[in-house]
Amino acid sequence: MSGSLIFRKTTTGFPPCALRILKEDYVVVGTYELDKATGYRKGTIEVYDSELRLKNTYPTYAAILDLKLSPHVENLIATAHSTGNVMLWKFDLGGLKELANLQVFQTDVLITSLNFSPLNANSLVLTTTTGSIMTIDIAVGNCATGFKLCESLITNMDTKIYEVQGTMQRCVDIVEKYDEFERGHTLECWTSEFGSLSPLENVVFSGGDDCAIMAHDLRSKSFIWYNNTVHEGGVVAIKAATESFRRNMPTSLLTGSYDDTIRSFDLRMLGNSIFPGEGLRPLNIEELNLEGGVWRFSESPLNKESEDVNNLVVCCMYNGAKVVSVNGHKIETLAHEKDGHDSICYGCDWSNEFIATCSFYDKSLQLWNI
Repeated sequence: MSGSLIFRKTTTGFPPCALRILKEDYVVVGTYELDKATGYRKGTIEVYDSELRLKNTYPTYAAILDLKLSPHVENLIATAHSTGNVMLWKFDLGGLKELANLQVFQTDVLITSLNFSPLNANSLVLTTTTGSIMTIDIAVGNCATGFKLCESLITNMDTKIYEVQGTMQRCVDIVEKYDEFERGHTLECWTSEFGSLSPLENVVFSGGDDCAIMAHDLRSKSFIWYNNTVHEGGVVAIKAATESFRRNMPTSLLTGSYDDTIRSFDLRMLGNSIFPGEGLRPLNIEELNLEGGVWRFSESPLNKESEDVNNLVVCCMYNGAKVVSVNGHKIETLAHEKDGHDSICYGCDWSNEFIATCSFYDKSLQLWNI
């Protein structure tokens, strides 16, 4: 295992729990702060340049639990919030403009994660503390029109004033407009992932605090497969095969769990397509203990250049971040960065120039290389 080099660090304003690198030049951070006096959860989006100089801070009336960039529309950012809403933002010249505030669930529901579909530019999958999984459309029409879609969304859909954490907020009201998947988790659902390659292109995966991983049919919202015996802790990270990650293993899946373990397995099971059922164990289970809860994955940019490179940076919660390689089902640690992360490492991303990671209570944001 090689070493790593931290070359920049700073302290964020609020505790950070999600980040993304944008245009190689900016680090966009979502934060979460609990006001103990009121019980309200609030947050910010903090925008840093590549020198980790703070460029702008955007307060949000609710805490941010996840933040993602659209793979389809340049500069489109989505944030998941602690009051059941999703916010859409446009990034331009180092600044953010709010495009839409979508109230998806009741205001007492925390949205724990969101992901853009790799195949449908308008589709987001969301997970919640109530154990549910839902996909929503964030725009109407053809995505070629870009941000005009969000403007159309606001214009053509009903808005409603919600009382949220002592404030009045006007939101696009889509509560109960979309159906949840047929089967949810019995405890908090922490993560979800769209399938990308055939035969999993119409599958959504989810993981929860109930130690379960599930597969759902994207078209019918029906249940396909469930297992709660592979993982010994909550399932908090899932990565399916994509055009840039394990492309030659389209039915493979990678998971991370509170049990400190990253796992690789195969969903072919008894045939060429995913086999439906309850409790069926997947094939070719390989695992590696990373000595910290395996919270999030982010791909190396080198993955796109060679089918032989399948590297990830992994948030390992109380054990900092690690870089791992995945060769077939074998997983190997390449580098480990714990220095400067004395709290829970919740956010990571990887650009051509650097790796960015953040940890929560110590409000640490770092850039490093291997």
